[in-house]
Amino acid sequence: MNYFKQFLSAIAILFLNSANAQFWQQISDFPSTERDDGISFTIGSTAYCGTGLNPWFSSCNDFYSFNMNTDSWDTISGLPAGMERQYSTGFSSSESGFLFGGINGNSNLNDVWKYNPLLNTWEIKTALPAEGRGGSSVVVINNIAYIIGGRTSFEDAISDVWAYDMVNDSWESKNELPFGARWRAAAITCNNKGYLVFGKDENDRFCRELLEYDPENDSWTEISTFPENGRTYSALQCLSDKLVLIAGLDTANTSYNDMWQFDFLTAEWQELTSIPTNGRRGGMCFSNASTLYYTAGINQENTRIKETWKCENPTGIKTIENPDRIKIYPNPATEIVTVDLNQFKAGKALFCSLYNVTGQLVYTGNIIDNKCAIDLSNYSPGLYLVRVNDNQTVVTKRFVKL
Repeated sequence: MNYFKQFLSAIAILFLNSANAQFWQQISDFPSTERDDGISFTIGSTAYCGTGLNPWFSSCNDFYSFNMNTDSWDTISGLPAGMERQYSTGFSSSESGFLFGGINGNSNLNDVWKYNPLLNTWEIKTALPAEGRGGSSVVVINNIAYIIGGRTSFEDAISDVWAYDMVNDSWESKNELPFGARWRAAAITCNNKGYLVFGKDENDRFCRELLEYDPENDSWTEISTFPENGRTYSALQCLSDKLVLIAGLDTANTSYNDMWQFDFLTAEWQELTSIPTNGRRGGMCFSNASTLYYTAGINQENTRIKETWKCENPTGIKTIENPDRIKIYPNPATEIVTVDLNQFKAGKALFCSLYNVTGQLVYTGNIIDNKCAIDLSNYSPGLYLVRVNDNQTVVTKRFVKL
């Protein structure tokens, strides 16, 4: 009898681990020519990908949309003829996508283009009031895009930080990076702060430091160091309240297919399941609340590719949308919304997080008596996603802020 119980326990543990493991799946290719150094931005459940350098070393201006609900591609309007480029920077608000700068041949660009998904049109906006640049990174906080570093015609790596107001179409110079210049670093927004890792500095060093940006104080802090070689051409996402790092190129010219996560609670890096194919860098990466996508890029053999890979549950925490386990009121909400975790055991839920329609983590709150009250006064109207995490399962529910 004891052997039978042990067998059942082993099966249960195997099932639990399988349910919470990370699985990569190859899906439909990027629907155009192979390329690297393109951009992506996300609005709701749709990602928009385009530009980059094709196998014939020509810059591109075409764009495509990817529906993360159906895993399907569609063609959309590209940039106007003559606006081809690589090494641009992409970002988005809740309603529009944006493209900044990049390189077209030998020209470093400082222009801004705004994409309207309802009209399927591009509109030129106010250019950066400084020299053009490519390979910059970006974090978006409260409709402000912070453009970080890059390369100009005069310097191989710069430490400039500029803030672009997507609502007012205006620019403001911010404090420079205090840890040196960065070109082709990876960056993302998480809980209303910006995070940046990797990139080359002004001395051609492949950096390993993880930096945190606080927009209220316009200040940078080094919070960790990646445990292996520094890199460029990597991608960074924020999922399950953790940073998820994908691929890249190191100082030994090695391209990687690995995936890592950084846990804010433990301040530790953990290697996750690698993409089951050869190393790559310079691809376009995007995600929703639970799934990560990586498309195109260039591999270890310096061959440009257009494969698309999908990883559900990248952090190993199962995500379910279950309205019975979370109550949200009022919904719609205006000033305060209360998340009632009545179906969680007392003290079981660990995190209560809020994501906006672009998939950015904008809030993490304390749970008191199985409830979490969120002040919405600083958030724009729109659709939001609440996630409750007990370190084994993430339960989600949506609400509208008026």
